[in-house]
Amino acid sequence: MDGRPVLTVYEQVANLTPEARAQGIERRIVALAKETSIPAESVRIRPRDSWTEILTDSTVIMAVTDADAKATGKSRQLLALEDAESIRRTIQTYRQEHSWRMILRAIFKTALVVLVLLVILWLVRRCRLFFRVRILERIQKSTILKEESAWHLSIAYVGPMILAIGTLLRWLLILALLEAALTITLGFYSSTREISLTVTRWLFTQLEMLGASAVNYLPNLLVVAVIAIITNHAIRLVKLIFGQIRKGDVKIPGFYPDWADPTAKLIRMLLLVLALIVAFPYLPGAASPAFRGISIFLGVLLSLGSSSAVASAIAGVILTYMRSFLVGDWVQIADTMGEVVERTLLVTRLLTPKAEVITIPNSTVMSGPVKNYSTEAKKAGVIFYTAVTIGFDAPWRTVHELLIDAALNTDHVLQQPAPFVLQRSLDDFYVTYELNAYTDTPREVLNIYSALHRNIQDKFNDAGVEICSPHFSSLRDGNTIAIPGQYIKPDYKAPAFRMNLAGAENNGANRATSISGLSPTNESPTQ
Repeated sequence: MDGRPVLTVYEQVANLTPEARAQGIERRIVALAKETSIPAESVRIRPRDSWTEILTDSTVIMAVTDADAKATGKSRQLLALEDAESIRRTIQTYRQEHSWRMILRAIFKTALVVLVLLVILWLVRRCRLFFRVRILERIQKSTILKEESAWHLSIAYVGPMILAIGTLLRWLLILALLEAALTITLGFYSSTREISLTVTRWLFTQLEMLGASAVNYLPNLLVVAVIAIITNHAIRLVKLIFGQIRKGDVKIPGFYPDWADPTAKLIRMLLLVLALIVAFPYLPGAASPAFRGISIFLGVLLSLGSSSAVASAIAGVILTYMRSFLVGDWVQIADTMGEVVERTLLVTRLLTPKAEVITIPNSTVMSGPVKNYSTEAKKAGVIFYTAVTIGFDAPWRTVHELLIDAALNTDHVLQQPAPFVLQRSLDDFYVTYELNAYTDTPREVLNIYSALHRNIQDKFNDAGVEICSPHFSSLRDGNTIAIPGQYIKPDYKAPAFRMNLAGAENNGANRATSISGLSPTNESPTQ
């Protein structure tokens, strides 16, 4: 009653379980305690043949049986006397604690507890502000100093962490104070004392279990700490080795220095995954169904939703060791041309000549061709080319000279190796000339093309050579040969037309005239 044990009921009587008997006894004691006209001293015992009654003048409170006495190892008479005395004290205590005097005293104590709580919270707040201001001042001074020592650097980095930990501890302290004040306040009132005692017992039980779990987990914690230390030193060793490879201090045949950073990152990731797998059984709650369920859920989620990411990651690893391009190279991937500004495990980013940053998944890069203009540009230069179509009447040697002269007068075009021209095709009405030139600055390719095309126009216009792709549609003497005039011999004469006249021999027959020769285009005879 009111959080205090009165007596214990051990055995069943008739069809009443011990729980039902205890509830009935509690109701009768409470009713008797509320009836102040009945003195507590009126509680007495009355022996029977098989039980002993505990009663007042008008009410039987309970019966003590031989089975109850046997359960305690006492005589029935002694057990009944002890239970009766406990009931008397309970009635007196109940009447005393439910009096107005005790209620007013409890209210006063509650007000005092609240006042103390407010004072403590105010002190906590003042302490928080005091230390927070001092730490912020230290951090600010450390950031504005030009010559920073190790102490100032540690304050700049550790200071925010201390503030975060202090905030967490402050809230834990506030919650603990509130819980303690609430528990103490509930204990002042008899009607809520049981709640207070229950909460207090639960809290200390949980703290005890937490402490016992922490002590029992110490061997596993030691194993996890050893795994973490070994992994940390292994990562530092990998970083040291591949750092020397990247600088060129350590050389491995067939292993390029630009492979050092991605290989170190890949090995570090594998080491972390291996350490997590080894340490997983030693983590708190690793064997719990909830932990296993979350692990399965995350595995299914990753397997279903990250197929494209996994493909891009694998493609990124393959691209690293294929060395198709490096950061800073000028490349063309699919229809996008630009400078490689970033290459990660998942994507490649290009900066185009239009100042656009294009992000391309590595899986897309792997699925198509990649043109790298920087690899050969760093050596003898990379070739860029453009095509023009000129009629057959322009001498090809003159066209070659004009195109090469236009290329040599263009900025960023190398003099050596020298530009050259290819006659790519002889079409029906014109010749296709392809100008090839070398440059070591492929990033300027747009400006190079623009300047080259301007120079080609200027050179051809100065030489009086027409830049066009003629398509002839004219009537001319098809007997004359169609080659440049410089190749026609001085004594060449175009052949004449040949005419034949044929008549009918019979009287009155119609006469027919036939002319045979070459057509205007010299393609087929016309009759």
